[in-house]
Amino acid sequence: MAKMGFWTNGSQTLAVYKRHQSEWVFVENAGLPHPTDDLTQPPDVPPTWDSMRQPSEAELSGALKRLVATVVVSDPHVVRREDQLRELLHILLVKLESDAIASRSANRGNPVDFRIYGDVMTKVALTANQLRESYKEYFHKQRTRIFNASDREDLFLSDDTIFAVVAELSPFRILGDDVDLLAKAFQIFRTSALKSGEGQYLTPLRVVRPAVMAMEITSADKVIDPACGSGAFVVEALRQVAQREFPGEDEAYHLVKWANDNLYGVDKDDIGVKLTKATMVAMRDGSTHVLLGDAVRTNLWSAKYPRLSQELGTPAEKFGLEQFTAVVTNPPFGASLKVKAADCRAEGYTISTYAAMKGPNDHADLEIGLVYLEQCYRLLRLGGRVGIVLPETYFFSYSYRWLPYWLDGRLALRGMLNIPMEAFEEFCRAKTNFYIFEKIGRVDAAFDSTSIPKKATAKKEAGK
Repeated sequence: MAKMGFWTNGSQTLAVYKRHQSEWVFVENAGLPHPTDDLTQPPDVPPTWDSMRQPSEAELSGALKRLVATVVVSDPHVVRREDQLRELLHILLVKLESDAIASRSANRGNPVDFRIYGDVMTKVALTANQLRESYKEYFHKQRTRIFNASDREDLFLSDDTIFAVVAELSPFRILGDDVDLLAKAFQIFRTSALKSGEGQYLTPLRVVRPAVMAMEITSADKVIDPACGSGAFVVEALRQVAQREFPGEDEAYHLVKWANDNLYGVDKDDIGVKLTKATMVAMRDGSTHVLLGDAVRTNLWSAKYPRLSQELGTPAEKFGLEQFTAVVTNPPFGASLKVKAADCRAEGYTISTYAAMKGPNDHADLEIGLVYLEQCYRLLRLGGRVGIVLPETYFFSYSYRWLPYWLDGRLALRGMLNIPMEAFEEFCRAKTNFYIFEKIGRVDAAFDSTSIPKKATAKKEAGK
């Protein structure tokens, strides 16, 4: 984004500066700019909620992408990608807190906290110091609600980087009426943090919205996403329920209570969990049950992720996880991403015994997306439904001929939404669909693999 323009006819000069509030400043007969000059100018009047504006999606996306690039290329203190994104997110949380305070009717004409401080000579140091103090205060206020145990009260980015973030974001209302804008902004951070080698693929909002609509989630539901990422599904569930059932401001209390009691998200990526919590807080709330942990490796819960056991139930207890009426998720997937047979056995997953196609006590290494499918089944009450993004090949490939046998008596297909291959082309070329199943029963009997046709038999019968 241009900060300064310079014009001359050989004898006269004109410098044009763009202020942070999108105002233009004209300086006649200015000297030639030098490579080390700061080509921005602090505003004469501190910004207020009324003077800030809501950015377009393109404006906010461009600003955040520039900030990610700035930190990656130039910050001398924080060099690891995950640490860089975590630091940027911490500053964005301060911005959201500033917007939340400034948006109150009594404060709309007052200077916002998240702004440039000082004059041309002191602005970088003063702005960075103020942001560090604001973050420290926010950290202690939200330490147990949003932050993880490994987070600290200090910002580790350089003063120049902190100033660049404030200069880029201070003209905008990020916490506005359009929650989609905030969700898309956070997905930019999530995209930068994705580990495609671990099967983490961003679910586009154009997929999330119709998928949640098809689930027909209401305030009577208890909802969980066991692989929530940046929270797209739970945030959209909250948005749709709010729009349909709690449209008035006088119903805000009931919406918040429903969200805090009935919306759950789990992810093992701490950046994803923090993004989800921050989005939910920005939407009034619902962050109470956004949990850090591995949703499928239940044998680790008691030692490594005790909150999962406290919130979701006891995995070792028969039907001990059944409490949800709706599960909606896009789990990691990929042919090379498998849960080991020994882990499937330790965690009691039956689906891996079907995949092994041997005796009832034999397990096979299994794609993690299919293990998530069984965990979704475990989390559901009878009559509940699961909406899940899975590769299409699971349902027609001969290699997965055992899957209908596992589904029989457990889950019944109630609907399917086609997802174009282009939806995930940035990350992979897998053709996926959004499948909706209803939990129709519990199957306790040991699996008899002899009912599954073997490859040789199938070829012989095909030749008759």
